[in-house]
Amino acid sequence: MPENLAGQDLRDRSFASTDMSGANLAGSNLGSGDLFDVNLSGANLTGANLSGAELSDATATSANFTGANLSGARIKGAFLWSANLTGADLSGANLTDANLTGANLTGANLTGANLNRVNGLETANLSGVVGYIPALQASARCV
Repeated sequence: MPENLAGQDLRDRSFASTDMSGANLAGSNLGSGDLFDVNLSGANLTGANLSGAELSDATATSANFTGANLSGARIKGAFLWSANLTGADLSGANLTDANLTGANLTGANLTGANLNRVNGLETANLSGVVGYIPALQASARCV
């Protein structure tokens, strides 16, 4: 797998179960792509479009999703430990059973996101998050 895919149009492609750790995907279009069980640990996805993508069971430890569009993405059971999601659009995303331990969600948009059984929110940075009220975490949906 090439390590520098920055700015590439990768819509609708399958990278399922691929090791993309450390890859540069900044500004890439991965919309509606299949990234099931992909390893994105340490990858740079700054400003990437992942809207509608399948990221269930992905591992993205310390990945950088700053300003990324993850709207409507399926991120079920994904490991996002210490991931940087600053300013990311997670509106309508399904994060059921995901792990966000130590993640930075400063200014992220969680409007309509499914946070059912998400782990680690108590350790995540939620400063300025839009569409999320901590007391409603157990209700499984964001406002």
